[in-house]
Amino acid sequence: MSNEICDLAIVGPGLTGLSAAVAAYCKDPNLTIKIFGIPFDSNTAKKGEIENIPGINKIIGVDFIQQLVEQVESFNTEFAKSEMASEDFSRILSIGENVTSIIKKDSKFEITTENGINSAKSVIISTGIPELKHTIKGEDDLLHKGVSHCAVCDGALFRGKKVCIIGEGNTVARGALFLRKYCRKVTVLIPSSELKCDLRNLRKIKSSPNIVLKFNIPLDSLEVFGTQIVEGIKYSEEGESKELSVNAVFIELKDKPNLSLLEGLGVETTDEGFIQTDENNTTNIDGLFAAGTIRGEIDYAAILMGDGYKTGIYAVEYLKKRV
Repeated sequence: MSNEICDLAIVGPGLTGLSAAVAAYCKDPNLTIKIFGIPFDSNTAKKGEIENIPGINKIIGVDFIQQLVEQVESFNTEFAKSEMASEDFSRILSIGENVTSIIKKDSKFEITTENGINSAKSVIISTGIPELKHTIKGEDDLLHKGVSHCAVCDGALFRGKKVCIIGEGNTVARGALFLRKYCRKVTVLIPSSELKCDLRNLRKIKSSPNIVLKFNIPLDSLEVFGTQIVEGIKYSEEGESKELSVNAVFIELKDKPNLSLLEGLGVETTDEGFIQTDENNTTNIDGLFAAGTIRGEIDYAAILMGDGYKTGIYAVEYLKKRV
């Protein structure tokens, strides 16, 4: 299967992409599907406790991704036991390689990774929105020396310490709530006038005595400092220069969508830089679909799951019309 053209390629194996794979397989278990990327590099895998998924009281992001990976992998075993199975029964192949480019030749897509070229009849892009890095003074110099881009990944290393987290939204809110369990004090530096998170998360944060919120902090005023490790951060608050002594700085900012791997396709985008899609998540390129935050969808787990599932269904319907 690995050297043959597959029916559907899913580029971006996070919550959205894996949901698309589940939907596509359930819709038609005869399809061959390739999933590109590393699931545990996804934004969901780096989140802390997720509490806004219907039917799931609480789950850690990385555990949720693990369950989805196991579910997708189980489909091959399920197919092997069915009457449709051939000697080579694998229908879903996970390729843990990052995609560098996607082009279209005739009626098929060519997907280039670090190790070769794969072909597909249709493609779902669900790579999400990347982290914004290399933007704060001192960030690169002190990376892995107290500067981190994942509070959930590294927060426990700073047990009993003072830390700060930079950004806004539910990811930052969950990061702050995770850090409060380990750190003596958590300061949240927010670039806008509100945290922009769920009210439930905000209430928890406001009731946490070791979390401090600071609003309207200009990103260009921030400077992480320290000789060999992080010693503190400088910032501007209401026009006044300030300095905060901390042992770690967690930078949880989001960049604009990275569409460089689609440069050769001529994909239409919105004014904000997201992939333009219709009501079926179809792009202007025949056979190319987009799902999740890369097309501007709201960054809520349940919404991203649904958007991925919906896209998987429409991709299968597209393939059936091609036959």
